[in-house]
Amino acid sequence: MRGTSLRLLSAVAAKSNMRMRRWDFVAAYLQGELLEGEVVYCLPPPGEGYATIGKDGLPMICKIVKPVYGMAQAGRRWQRTLYPWLEEYGFTQLSPDSSVFTLKRTMDAPTGKREETLHLGAYVDDLCVLYEHDDKFSLYHDFTTKLQERWKVEDEGDLHDLLGIEFRFGSDTITLHQQTYIEKLCADFLPDGVPPQFQANKPPCDHNLPLHVVEAMSQEADAEADAELLRRYQSLVGALLYCSGNTRPDIAFAVGMLCRAMSKPTKDLFQDGLRVLSYLHRTRHIGLRYESNAKFLEGQSDSDWGVRHSTSGWQFTYSQAVISWGSKKQTSVALSSCEAEIMAASEAAKEALFLTRFLNELGHGSSKPVELGMDNQAAIAISYNPELHSRTKHIDRRHFFIRECVENMQLRVPYVRTVDFGLYQSI
Repeated sequence: MRGTSLRLLSAVAAKSNMRMRRWDFVAAYLQGELLEGEVVYCLPPPGEGYATIGKDGLPMICKIVKPVYGMAQAGRRWQRTLYPWLEEYGFTQLSPDSSVFTLKRTMDAPTGKREETLHLGAYVDDLCVLYEHDDKFSLYHDFTTKLQERWKVEDEGDLHDLLGIEFRFGSDTITLHQQTYIEKLCADFLPDGVPPQFQANKPPCDHNLPLHVVEAMSQEADAEADAELLRRYQSLVGALLYCSGNTRPDIAFAVGMLCRAMSKPTKDLFQDGLRVLSYLHRTRHIGLRYESNAKFLEGQSDSDWGVRHSTSGWQFTYSQAVISWGSKKQTSVALSSCEAEIMAASEAAKEALFLTRFLNELGHGSSKPVELGMDNQAAIAISYNPELHSRTKHIDRRHFFIRECVENMQLRVPYVRTVDFGLYQSI
């Protein structure tokens, strides 16, 4: 299950007043099954007690009869054992994410028949279950009973954490944050506390960060001298990237810039990374709070037109908080701010269609086109009409995907002032 899928399920749960519960498969890989006719061999474990040389003087091998940890295909065999069983029970596998399933069924209750829905998200040996009722007549009770009969599983109760993401449930809200994860990072990289120069209430990065990236990429590589800096920098940026990709879209641009110099870090860039971490520490209580809302999916796209490669940025909101976002270096040089905006909007359009299809298959679709706000009037005009040809004839055809989506009534492109763009909703 992708991070976007988990956030979308959380938003749907908040919108539909569904509960979220976590189930854990005990020794999941050992519960998988080999394919019919599949033969796998391995060497016996080293050490005394195991015969390694046969009577013929040749090394002995073992034939595997069940998937075990360490097999290259163990995870795949586990998936191909669990997923068919879920489909046999009645679940439908969603095309946007093959690790998400949904099921609707009419159940007989003492008060009469009722329509119930289950949504599942699987991540290796963890199963996130969304349900509405849990009495003995409910679909959830029937499913979990069958689940325990077929598999070795443990009910871990209401979903409180999953893969470093913490969940907090209110009366009608669900909040995702990573406060414990951030505190652990600070203990590793800032054992003496936040440096005085980062104490002020500053944004994640300053205007010098892009310059530091350019300087780093233009320097001569000296792997031997900078081995320790390289290790620390990559460890820090990788940890920040995990945080940025799960619950903190506000640091997406800063982390994206830091990632551009993963192979050639400098001391200045390492300090920039520590500044981002210090910002996270000051705002570690901030997360994504989803609550019921009548609005359908909506988003914004933007770009920073640079001298070299510009950066595309986009975000999509559902149930009052962001569910998907991105900050990505553009693959080609934009000759104008309008061109950079068109390239960013086309990237956002692909994500909009993905999320729309996802919501439709979850039963929360809408007949209205998605609104994708932009702050560039020329780019909006080009999205609706193929005008200004002399200024746009050089733009690659694939960057006009946004126009195709508008013509097909899949997207609307309203004008949004830059100052009105919002990246996240704090707790």
